[in-house]
Amino acid sequence: MKSQLLTELKKTWIPNFELFKSSEALKVIPDLLNELLSQEIADFERILEENAENLTFDELFIEGELGYLRNILNFLNSTEKLPEIRKIIQDFRSKYEDFSNQIDYSRRYYEVLSDFSKRDNLNADQIRILELEIKYFKQRGIDLDEKTQEQIKEINKKISEISEKIQNNVTDEQSHFLINFPDNESFLSLPKDILTMARKTSNEEKVLTFDANPSGLQAILKYCDDPEIRKTIYLQLNQWASKGGYSNKNLIFEFLSLRQNRAQLLGYENFAHQSLENKMASSPAEVKKLIWEIAEKAKLKAKNELELLKSTYNLTEINPRDLAYYARKYKEEFYSFDEEELRQYFEFDHVLDWLFEFVKNFLGVEMRKIKKSEWPSAIFEYEVYFNDTQIAFFVLDPFYRAGKRQWAWADILREKDSEFLPLVINVENFSENRDGKTLLYKRDVETLFHEFGHALHAMLADSRYAQLNGFNVERDFVELPSQLMENWVKDQEALKSLAKHSETWEQIPFHMLQTQENLQTRMMGNLVLRQCELALVDMSIYDSELPTSSEELENSILEISNRYSLFPRGQEYQLYCSFLHIFWGWYGAGYYSYMRAELLEADVFQKIKENWIFSPQIWNLYRDKILAQGCRKPARELFFEFMWRDPDSKALMKKYWLIDN
Repeated sequence: MKSQLLTELKKTWIPNFELFKSSEALKVIPDLLNELLSQEIADFERILEENAENLTFDELFIEGELGYLRNILNFLNSTEKLPEIRKIIQDFRSKYEDFSNQIDYSRRYYEVLSDFSKRDNLNADQIRILELEIKYFKQRGIDLDEKTQEQIKEINKKISEISEKIQNNVTDEQSHFLINFPDNESFLSLPKDILTMARKTSNEEKVLTFDANPSGLQAILKYCDDPEIRKTIYLQLNQWASKGGYSNKNLIFEFLSLRQNRAQLLGYENFAHQSLENKMASSPAEVKKLIWEIAEKAKLKAKNELELLKSTYNLTEINPRDLAYYARKYKEEFYSFDEEELRQYFEFDHVLDWLFEFVKNFLGVEMRKIKKSEWPSAIFEYEVYFNDTQIAFFVLDPFYRAGKRQWAWADILREKDSEFLPLVINVENFSENRDGKTLLYKRDVETLFHEFGHALHAMLADSRYAQLNGFNVERDFVELPSQLMENWVKDQEALKSLAKHSETWEQIPFHMLQTQENLQTRMMGNLVLRQCELALVDMSIYDSELPTSSEELENSILEISNRYSLFPRGQEYQLYCSFLHIFWGWYGAGYYSYMRAELLEADVFQKIKENWIFSPQIWNLYRDKILAQGCRKPARELFFEFMWRDPDSKALMKKYWLIDN
């Protein structure tokens, strides 16, 4: 079996994921991981022993199967309920972290790269890679004394361990979650497929059972007429991993302490300053100024929206748990907007076909389907071509299932190198209708387009070197291509061909297009303000003096939320316990990146629209100046070379009518 797995890892196409989940494979994968690690350690030691003058550029970096296998295991662990794989990952983590630390703090390796960078026969991509690698060495503390480096290494290992525990607590609670309600008239307005699913899940007659599927829980907030039921669901959505055996409170406090300690050992004031070292924003103060500028304008709009709802429905106040319910009612009653009717125009297969036809016509990217597998839900696999030359493989895992992490993401399972094309994935959590056509909400379509924007950024990067792919640009620029793609779900001209009725295949009627246009900025003040609040909570906890306990941390986060939110919140508000963006991955002290990228994409989309949204010329320019460049240049330069000026926030303000158009 071990040789079979190795053969699978050496194949140049999409791996057989089922093979890695088999009981035979799970028995030998721990040994295989150790063997691959030993091989990479030996390869690294050879680099250190070799005279730098005898090395080629490609020999400077280790390109083995270990990283690929780990990525496959992490993908399966994130999308399936597989405790055996989780244990394998946990047991191997410490060994892998030790090796990563060995590379990151190798003085000899740093000297090899520094010496190599002085050669006069390097091309521009090689120069850029070496510049970045040497900079990262310095930022990690290569010049610090050995004792301090050892402290940092131990912190790195602990951060990795705690981050994984935080993720697992959220996933585990959600995978075990079930809640029952009487099947009564309070639920009559819920979408039919959501009700059907809840009835099927239940073991009793006249009882509705909901699992953690976000589509079902969000539908309750929007459609259920019983305010107490809405309250129950709202509290649950804001209390994941906050109590009992799943509680993340102490873990998060320890995680923040470790990040703060590491940042100060490296010479930074705090983790926020360290995080911004490799972003477009220069300081936490600059970020807060930008977000607060948007938040102040959004708050005025949000207050007006709340007053409108209160006066319309004769309410003395509106709780955050009721906002989605009354906003939906208002849109239905005053704009004849029916979200379920609109949903009929977004049938999954048609939407996906439209998206792929769009990128073929305007970016030259062709998606050729290989197969649709069932393990246990539909997984779509593609070969990706640009101008008839294959450039990547793509895997789409779009549908919710229990045990799957509940957000959407894009990732690279296998990096590009001299032998392999990149293998890129998109994962979402849409509700699949297995008894008929799967219909998407408009927000689902936006998510599908968003994640595919990330995929394009990874697949179209022109450099042959993985280090320069689009995922490695500054974090407050990386969301530009993804958020830009969402505009083709909102623009009237695009919707005329994208939105087709799932039964009649008729084009979406003009009155619905007009309604969409009119609603583009309605009830958006609270949404924008909410994003600002989350961004400011994130930046504030990393840019403030560290609390002395998890209780003090909780109170501090609550105080920050209440400072920026229109809704006063009490101790029951525990959203931070499942705010995985900032306690896992790259978004700590960087959640503002979504708002910053939205500013950039609004600016870019305005230019595209001025040239016509289906103009091949403007799309070619965008592909060549942004997507194909990856991180060959700093993000500011990439933006300037496309726009011929620096970013302007006015386009974003106008987009949401925060200033007059």
